[in-house]
Amino acid sequence: MSELARRYAQALYEVMPDETGLRATAEALMGQSELWAALCAPTVRAEEKKRLLGRLPELDGHGTLLRFYRLLAEKDRMALLPELLEAFRALGLREKNTARCVLTCVRTPEKEELERIRQALCKLHHRADIQFEIRTDPSLVGGFTLELEGIRYDKSVRGAMAGLSRYLEERRMA
Repeated sequence: MSELARRYAQALYEVMPDETGLRATAEALMGQSELWAALCAPTVRAEEKKRLLGRLPELDGHGTLLRFYRLLAEKDRMALLPELLEAFRALGLREKNTARCVLTCVRTPEKEELERIRQALCKLHHRADIQFEIRTDPSLVGGFTLELEGIRYDKSVRGAMAGLSRYLEERRMA
């Protein structure tokens, strides 16, 4: 995620900390491929983009967001919107002392397993709660990987095999 997206998200969050409206309107903009392409195209003038945004029914009643989207269009930064959404969500989670964790495993873990992982991560990272995004990847062979607050934990069989391979290669070179 870029620093620029974080700064825009922080500015919007200070004015309007409600993620629901932002997510709904952003998904409406990004979900229409021709509209999204026009809003991100450097060949379309900023004034045309701003007029287009003003005519969208999805933005009716969202004055703050309309002004924000017009600012992004004026600065030719609409393409930052997906990153901005992620940064905005992170700000909301941080305010609740919650972290987002991407858990990648071979199979979806049982509720009890997930709860044990949640408790350990809450304690380790001093968080009140952890929100999981669970992905499955059979190539891990077994175990799991976690990505949380820029830290990656690899407790997978594939990771262990790669570590063993590096170790053996280093020993061979010594």
